[in-house]
Amino acid sequence: MFDSEYDEVKRILASNDVTDLDQIEYGSEVYEDLYDYYANSGEMPYGIMKAREGDPDVWIIDRLIDLGFDKEEQNDPNGLPLNFTDKYHDEEMA
Repeated sequence: MFDSEYDEVKRILASNDVTDLDQIEYGSEVYEDLYDYYANSGEMPYGIMKAREGDPDVWIIDRLIDLGFDKEEQNDPNGLPLNFTDKYHDEEMA
């Protein structure tokens, strides 16, 4: 099964114990994993990969922000959104 970009990046961050984007430093193992993922997936433009048209580290962080990794997950322990209500939840959580 094909994982989405979000799932792949989440796996890379989790395997490197990254919980905050500030932990991603140029040259670190997690940076190299993310760079390899984006370079091999074709998502990162060639000019960025070669640092001719921009910095790859800035591009990667911007991409992670676009995917929402700069925000805390808003889920309960069961993985449901905090504002989700159904027959198993008595009231809406704020």
